[in-house]
Order: sequence, then structure tokens, then C-alpha cells
Amino acid sequence: MKPLHLLLLLPVFAALGAPPAAPTKSPDVPAQLPPQIETLQPGVKLTLLAEHPDLVTPTGIAVDKNGNIYSVSCHTHFRPEDYDGPVHDEVVVFDANGKNRRVFYNKTDATMHVEIGPDGWIYLAERDRVLRVKDTNGDGLGDVEENLATLDSVADYPHNGLSGMSWHPDGGLVFSLGENFGKDWTLTAKDGSKVSGRGEGGVFRCTAEGAQMRRIARGFWNPFGLMVRKDGEIFAAENDPGSRPPCRLLYVVEGADYGFQWVYGSAPVHPFVAWNGELRGTLGMVHPSGEGPCAIVELGGGVLIPSWSDHSIDYFPLTRKGAGYTSERIPLVKGSDFFRPTCMAVGPDGSYYLNDWVFSSYPIHKRGRLWKLEIDKAKAPWVKEKQDVPNEDARLADDLRTGKATLDTNKLLQLARGKDAYLADAALTALSRVKWTVEKVKELPAQDRLWAFVALRRVDLSDDQWVSAFLGDNDPEMRFECLRWIADAVLTKFTPQVEAMLSDSTLDYHLFEAVLATWNTLRGDPAAGVTNPEVLVERIINPKTPARLKGYALRLAPATHKQLTVPLLRELFTVGDPVLSQEVVRTLVARNADDARAVLAEIAADESQKTEVRADAIVGLASSTKAEEQALLVKLAAGKESSLRDEARRALRYTDKDKSFVMSTTRPVFDDTAAWLKMLDALPGKADAEAGRRIFFHSKVGLCATCHRHSGRGNVVGPDLSLVSKQGDRAAILRSILEPSREVAPQYYPSQVKLKDGTEFIGIMLRSSHTEVFRDLTGKERSFPQTDIVKRTELKTSIMPQGLVVSLTDEELRDLLAFLTAQ
Repeated sequence: MKPLHLLLLLPVFAALGAPPAAPTKSPDVPAQLPPQIETLQPGVKLTLLAEHPDLVTPTGIAVDKNGNIYSVSCHTHFRPEDYDGPVHDEVVVFDANGKNRRVFYNKTDATMHVEIGPDGWIYLAERDRVLRVKDTNGDGLGDVEENLATLDSVADYPHNGLSGMSWHPDGGLVFSLGENFGKDWTLTAKDGSKVSGRGEGGVFRCTAEGAQMRRIARGFWNPFGLMVRKDGEIFAAENDPGSRPPCRLLYVVEGADYGFQWVYGSAPVHPFVAWNGELRGTLGMVHPSGEGPCAIVELGGGVLIPSWSDHSIDYFPLTRKGAGYTSERIPLVKGSDFFRPTCMAVGPDGSYYLNDWVFSSYPIHKRGRLWKLEIDKAKAPWVKEKQDVPNEDARLADDLRTGKATLDTNKLLQLARGKDAYLADAALTALSRVKWTVEKVKELPAQDRLWAFVALRRVDLSDDQWVSAFLGDNDPEMRFECLRWIADAVLTKFTPQVEAMLSDSTLDYHLFEAVLATWNTLRGDPAAGVTNPEVLVERIINPKTPARLKGYALRLAPATHKQLTVPLLRELFTVGDPVLSQEVVRTLVARNADDARAVLAEIAADESQKTEVRADAIVGLASSTKAEEQALLVKLAAGKESSLRDEARRALRYTDKDKSFVMSTTRPVFDDTAAWLKMLDALPGKADAEAGRRIFFHSKVGLCATCHRHSGRGNVVGPDLSLVSKQGDRAAILRSILEPSREVAPQYYPSQVKLKDGTEFIGIMLRSSHTEVFRDLTGKERSFPQTDIVKRTELKTSIMPQGLVVSLTDEELRDLLAFLTAQ
């Protein structure tokens, strides 16, 4: 079972927003740039072979069969106006010892990668083309150039276009494309074969001569590091997670979608974006990698991945799990801020060679290093000796993708909805080859009809007959998938139907999010998603918006938005719609202000209001210090209605007005989950999931929403817990509450930052360059220039403090667990 992390970051080559212009002045680089290399595992040796000025700001690297090292010195990446180096990038060649430097080629710009090809060809990836160069007269200089694939797009950011390359054992060239700032693009190979897209990166392949190009997989941010093993299996190290950490180690399979689309914006939440397989038909990561990886190379039964932002090299042993893989992160090498490894390659003797950008500045700065990494396997027990052989599930998945295996439709549908994501993905590919008709799909049971529809996405997103047939389906999940299809394909013909759905008062919250995101896409603003405050507020104040949908919009809108005044919220409450009233109260609670609490006190005291609305209002009075509001809480705490009484007592907790809370001293130890479950199950009465929800969002008790989002409310410091009940059983969820640091995935490690002014800061790192960006404990992004940072330490613990349950009664913990496990 996947571990659950209830609480809680980049890229060497990343950007959020408009690409920066080239600076006028070169960056100021310290005179001393000590790499301070530390090896963390036995059998690891790192040796410096060459450095500036022999190579500078290096990106791609490759080693030929004679041990000659080809390294790209980049002179064009945000080139300052006063930069006096070569006009173009240089492909420089060193011998195996880092000596005898020579320039092989110097006619490319924004050069990201280099590969040794057949017949003396050297393959290069520029931002907007893949080409090959050859020395035909033996003078050591490339004199013939051929374009193999050209990217046509208005975007020109240096490192989110074409980047990684690797050779397939059958002789084909596999290469990758980044998110391209979400701009439309067309990739054209030498033979005229074309692939077009928008808003997502991809992995492609063509012949060594630039023919028969096709896309292998989609849904990436920036698969900068790319590797194909001798068995043909493809792995990628994905650079740049933006607001959706972590960077990902991915197992790339034919036809798969890895969930990301830049066009939907940089917000950490969007109903049509997945980062770890959250959407049907998408695949997630094998394991989080370090921050800003630019390479991935094979070592035994695993892979090495360097991290630009973490100043490290890590090892990831690959272990078969069903038809996919799982892994762990083993740190091998750690350096200072002046160790920033980029690309990496293996030599004929089994040694590894890596480039080092050295300094944090994106604009080029005339610094660089070349390192040799040696692994003595006899002294390295951490190395997985060999690859796992394909198991039955892996063989079946491969045969389903290639068409070698043929299963009946019912069996394929069963696999598609199964728990093995890679086998399910292969089944979807096989299902996409079935000769479906609308009538045939309609005859299927609801759950199978849904998965057949998801499989049809792989055939042709522009074929709108499927959306036309099922947009009115009774199953809300089918309608969600129709909306996702409309948005992904930008099927503007459905604009009237989508707009009509925005006035459909029968929508549930999940569908409302999907409708809103689709409408924003069709009107030309896909990045608005479900988080654009102005769009949400317009829906709230628009008199034509049904009251229920105003409530959903209010749930998503910032509680302190200037147009969401307390008088407006009071007016909305008087409408009397149950959903809207509930969301008004919860928004007033979130405002945490005296004028909002005054309204909440009125609602809490009003016996004509529904009990659940009054209980929500009481939650907002927990932070009140006013005598009259405290007196109201005392009165309610002595009342007969149990939910109001319990909520008032919670609001008064830790004050001299409440003596009901007694901290338990007879509970099991934290690591005995079974004993805790037994204790909770032995309590009299039944769990109250609604009370658990109020505890989740409580400002004094629970505190979960301080870091977590659930059903549209809360913060995004930690993972969104809206679907946590589908990710683990009751015991696993309780274990994550009791022992938050027991199993913390690397993407949730907080960083402790010491600043020059003497202050300290703790947050989740999002991205790093000359400025480091973190998400703080309130969910907001904060930036610090690297010059202001004295030290950054990654903490191997959860932000969630252990012992949080001490502040809860046994019944409250049971209620909270009931809320989190509710389907």
C-alpha cells in the first residue's frame, strides 16, 4: 500500500510566468567557489577532471567508445549584453583524463544535450531542433550538419523545449520536449512526419536519419533526463515541478499520459492536472527525485540522478512492482551551493562523467567543472546488482501495448479499473484498439462505460461524437470525463452546453469544479482553472448564478477578497439555500475577524437555524476574546444539543471557562496503530464524520486545514486530502496521524533556511536558481535571493508535529478519522 503523508520542493531549468529577458550585466560571481564534496556511501569516488575556463556553464555530455568526453559549453543561455565569450555554444572535447581540450563544433545556440551517434555522427539537441554533425575530413572539426527534427513555436525559453536524448537498442533516437510555456508547437522531422501539441511535454522517437517520427508519451513538465536501457525500457528524470513538487523519476511506457499540462497554469490545484496518477488514464512517478535533475544514467539494477538544486547525486534502485516499478532514494554525493551537476554520461570503462554548472545564476557566468564519478561495486553494497527480470504482469502489459496479447473486452475493462496502474494503462491502450460504437459503449455497465470512454481519449481527442453522446449521462463521473475531454481538446462547439451547466443547480461540487475549469478553457483562459479569484467572485455576485453554485464558488474563493465583504456575506446567508448558507458561515470562519465573528455569534445563538449551521458558526468563535461571545459559548456548552455543546466546549478549550477536557494518560504508544484502533472501536456511540470535518478545519483543535486542503478549502502546504479515503485504509490514515514522520516522501521534506538577517524560515522548497522559492506554512509562496541565505537544511521529518492527537479526546480522534475515511 502506498504510504500516506498527511502533512507536509526547481529546477535548474525552470520558470513560472513570462520568460526573463537577457540581463545587461553579467552576474557577480564570488572569487572562491568551493564545491565541498562529501561522499555519503562506501565505494564512491569523485574526481575533478577540468574546470573553467576550459569549459563553462556546461549542459549536455557524452562519452565515445574511446573515452573522449564531449561536453557542451553554453554561451547563449540568457547571455548578458556584456558577455565577451564565443557567440555560439561550443561542443568541446576532452580525453578521458580531462586533458587535450579542443572545440569540435560552435554553431548552435541554447544547446541542451549531446549524444554519440552511429557512423561518426554527433547528435545535438538545441531548444528548437535536433541535429547531427559530422567530421568528414578527419581534422577534428564538425563540418557537415543535418537537421533531424525542428520545433516550430513562438516560445523561445532556452530549456523548456527540446532537451534529452537517448538511443534505443533498435537504433532509434528517443528524445524529449519540455512544456514550452504551454504554447502551441509543431515538431517536424526530416522526412516530413509531424507531431503537434500544446501545453505539455512529450517523449518522441525517430530513426537515426530523422524519419518516422512519433510521440511515445505525453503529460510531462520537462523530461530533461532521458535513458533507454538495453531491454528497451525508458526512464526519465523530470526537471521543474513548479508549484507541484516533487520532480519525478518516471517509467515511460508507450501511449501513456503522465498528467501534466502547462496550459492549465501553475496553481497547485486543477481538476484536469495530475502529478502522480490522480486522474483516470494517467500514470504517476516511480519515486520523487532530487530537485532540478537534468540526467538519468543506468547503474546496475537502478539509476543515478544528479540534482542541480540539491547539489547532489542520488541512486535509485528499481524494484518491480506489478507491471511498474518502485524505488527509494539513496544519497551518494553532496556538495555546497557551488556544486550544481547538470548532465551525466557513462564511459566505456564504466566510469561516470558529469558536468557542473557551479554557480546558481541562470544567465551564463563563465564557470563550470567536469567531474569523474567512480563506483567500486565490490565496496558498494547499496548498488542493486542487476535489473529485475520482467514478471508476469510486466510481460502482459508489454504484450497488451504491442497487440501481441489479445484479451476479451470484459477482461480488459477489469484490468483498466484495477490497482496496478501500469497494467491498467496497458489495458486502456488495448481497449483503444477495440472497434467501439456509441451504442456498444452505452450497453456497458456504468463503471465499464466510464473506462471505455477514458480509453477512447487515446484514439482521437478531436472526435467529438463521444462527448456528444455522453455529456448528458446520469453518471457524474462520466460527465466529469466529458468535460475533461472538452477542455483538453478545446472543443468550443460545446460552449453553450458548458455555459448552461454553470447554471445547473443540481451539480455536485466535484462537477462544478470541472465545469468551471472547462468554461475558463473554452473562453481562452485555461490557466484560470478553479483558483482565479476574480472569476470566482464574479460568479458569487452574479444574480444569475444559482444559490447552490454561489456556495461552491464561495468555497473556492479567498475568504478575505475585498469584494467578499461581511455585509455581502450576511446578505447571501439570508437567501436560505442550505449549501450557500453553509459556505457563507465557513467563509466567515476563515476570515477570522471581529466583524465576521459578530455575524457568527448571531447565527450560533439563533435557534431557528439548522444545528449543523450553528455548529459551524461556533467553530469560528474559538478565536474570540470578547466577553459577550465567550458568554454565548458558555451558555451553549451547558445546552442539551450534543453537537452544539461539544462544539462550544471545543471553542472554549484551554480557557478557564472549560473544565471538560482532560488529557488522556492511558492511551497506547504512538507506534501501535492496532491498539489505537481497538481503543477507538470500543468507545460508546457512533463516530460523527461532520464533527470530524469541523475538527479538521478548527483553528484551536485539529489544525489540519492549516496545511491541508479538503474539498476546496484549506491550505496547500501539504497534500490535498480530498481523496485520501481512496488512497489508504483506516489503519494507514490513522498511522499517518499518529506517526507523521514515520514515512515521509522526499517531496514533503521541509527546508530550514537561515538568513543573513539572523532569522530562520521553514517551508517546502518549490524551485531554486539565483532565487529560492518556498511555500510557507500558510500556503503562500516566499522568495529569497541566494545571497540572503546562509544555510538551507533539508529536514527528514514531516512538518506535522507528532503528538497532535494529544489535543484531541478519543471521541474527537474517532470523528476526525471518520471524516477522512468517508467515501
